[in-house]
Amino acid sequence: MSKYIVLSTGGTGGHVYPALSLAVELKKQGFITELVTDSRGMVYQDSEHFNAVEVLNLPKARGILSKIKQALYILVYAIKLAFKFVSNPPSMVIGFGGYTSAPVMVAAILCRIPLIIHEQNAVLGRVNRFMGLFARKIALGMPVTRYAEGAKVLFVGNPVRQVIVDAPQKSVSSRKIHLFIFGGSQGADLFGRVVPQAIALLPRDMQEQLIIVHQGRDEIRGSVLAAYDRTKARVKSLQPFFSDMPNRLATADLIIGRAGAMTVTEISVVGRAAIFIPLKIAMDNHQYWNVKPMVDKGAAEMILETDLTPAVLAAKLKRLIESAELRQAYADKIKQFSVPNSVDKFIELIKTELKDI
Repeated sequence: MSKYIVLSTGGTGGHVYPALSLAVELKKQGFITELVTDSRGMVYQDSEHFNAVEVLNLPKARGILSKIKQALYILVYAIKLAFKFVSNPPSMVIGFGGYTSAPVMVAAILCRIPLIIHEQNAVLGRVNRFMGLFARKIALGMPVTRYAEGAKVLFVGNPVRQVIVDAPQKSVSSRKIHLFIFGGSQGADLFGRVVPQAIALLPRDMQEQLIIVHQGRDEIRGSVLAAYDRTKARVKSLQPFFSDMPNRLATADLIIGRAGAMTVTEISVVGRAAIFIPLKIAMDNHQYWNVKPMVDKGAAEMILETDLTPAVLAAKLKRLIESAELRQAYADKIKQFSVPNSVDKFIELIKTELKDI
């Protein structure tokens, strides 16, 4: 009989993509997979990689009253899911973080269903910190993860899509340089203001070398393009979302981005020179900790959001644009932080735990 595994995630790409990458291989090996996520993950309802998708609509916690409301919703959903699990018990529940994971993991605990937690970031999230007390194993996406220790902790890396693993390598060019700028909805406006100004501070010949692909919201598209028009750089594409992210990463020579776990992981797997700008409001400052080991080893550049000015960014861009050797060194070093076989290691962990049940 096929094993039935429930994967629970928040609706962001940083939570869903590791679950999706794992589900692809689980289905190949005969497992039945179900995704439980929030409304942002509804786009996966028709995904061929999950046998079923359930969407939970939990309110966001922005104040005391909303936090109480969210806690009540988590409890109600946990009870509903517990009844579901009693009638059709999963072999295992795997939680990938996000508040939507909470009721699923609580239901698993109530029904004594084996629970594995996967933490993508270099700081164990608060929900995962608590649920980890009841989990059989805590699988880590980063080798050094704060608040994660003990016999049940195991490093497997962050599962990435096979298309990322298979992304073609690129020879470093000293002439035209493809610069890819992306930061999600929380970074688009900041990058849209600062990056064009930084490029304008570069020498004219360096500006002419740049071919730019930039993620930016439609609402700021006009102002961002106008700012780039004051430079000699060529803007190839400016869009709010790129569905072909693996291709964008593979064709880039240089990347400016946030430091979310999956952003850092995918760039390290593909192997590209990067300037990371951690989101300063990230919980427990986890984006800073995601990239700090790479910066310490000379594998990437980092600018704190509080230090981000056009002049500071321009100085780092100038060094990287004028030296193909430096870009290649960063690309080679950051690949040393990648775990391209993360999915295989995770599958091995799951099978080992299922044998011990």
